[in-house]
Parts: sequence; C-alpha cells; structure tokens
Amino acid sequence: MVFITPLTAFAEQGFYIQGQINKVFVRDLDGSASGTVDGVSTTLDGEIEYDESTTAGIEIGMKGIADTNWRAGIQYIAPEFEFRKAKVTSATIDGTNYAADLSLTRDELKTAGVDLDADAKMLFVNGYYDFVGHWDSFVPFLGAGIGGVEFDGASGTELGVAAMIGFKKYVTDSKQLYIGHKSSFTNVNGPTVRGVEMDDLQFYTATFQLGYEF
Repeated sequence: MVFITPLTAFAEQGFYIQGQINKVFVRDLDGSASGTVDGVSTTLDGEIEYDESTTAGIEIGMKGIADTNWRAGIQYIAPEFEFRKAKVTSATIDGTNYAADLSLTRDELKTAGVDLDADAKMLFVNGYYDFVGHWDSFVPFLGAGIGGVEFDGASGTELGVAAMIGFKKYVTDSKQLYIGHKSSFTNVNGPTVRGVEMDDLQFYTATFQLGYEF
C-alpha cells in the first residue's frame, strides 16, 4: 500500500517518453595548455573549433504537474564533440615550435600525438511550460534545464544550464502520439579536457522529437 499511492498519483498526473535526434552546433571557444596534453608535452594558446554532432537522446517525464501546464523531464544525450582545428597564437608540441596565427588541423595534431576530441555524456533535468488550449493539436512551449556534463579525457562533472523553446504537434485524435522540435541554448562550465583548459562551452541543439503521452 505504501508504494501504490505514489504510483497512482503519478499515473493520474500522466507521464511521457520521448525519443530524440539531436543536432549539436558548438561555438568556437578559447583554450590553453601548458604541460602535457594527451601525454604529449604541449604549450598552446588559441581558439578551438569543433564539428557539429548528431546524436540520439531520450527524455522521460511527468506532465500536468499539480493540474497545471507545467511538465518536467529527465533528458540524456551523448554528443560527440569532434575536434576540427585550432587557430593558435602560439604553440609548442613535443619540442616543435609552430608559427603564430597558424591553424592546426585535426590530422596535424593527431600526427603529433594530440587528441582534442571531447565526447560528452549529458544528464539534464528540464522544466517546461506548455501553452495549451490556444490551438487544437499544436502546443508551443518554453523551458529551462540544469544538469551535469562528463567529458571523455576530463576529471569530474561540469555544470550545464540550458534555455529552450519549441513545439509539439499531436498526430492522433487521442492526443497521445506527437512529433515536435526543440531549440536549446546550453552553457557548460569551462572543462579541462586532456590537459587543455577551455572557456565555457556553448552550443545550440536542434532536437527532433517523437513522443508518447500516457
């Protein structure tokens, strides 16, 4: 009986599950290193660029919290931030000096034994307000999230915050199955990845959603 009451309350509020395809675009960021990077003696200072990433995700949550238009969910995605190039103002890698204002590509750094990929695992708690009732099956929403981000090659978990805007469109008369889109703007506290100290990591995510409400 102790367990039945909370489960009943949860079912009465209603919950949802959502599959996602996320397209992540990272802003260029400043980074520096003085010591070892990926086990290689490295000193560098400059701007780092990462390629866009496409990754699946999932979100599970509760809707109609306290009989309102608020809902909350837990979202997990694992974007792969693949290093593209670094525009360095100065760099010395494994004893080799590089000219100032030089672009070092992924292949060039790989050849020198340096890997600046920053694959991540993100777990966020998101809150949303659904603007229900203005349109029959179309529901715009605003949201915000907070969570932790773990980077490969980094120690510890960094704090991330996000602001979101989007919509969902019910595709069944029962208003349970829906498709949608969400735009997220995320800031993650500057990580140190494989010895490179980075400024705050900022990225935009376009999320395509397929969900079901119970």
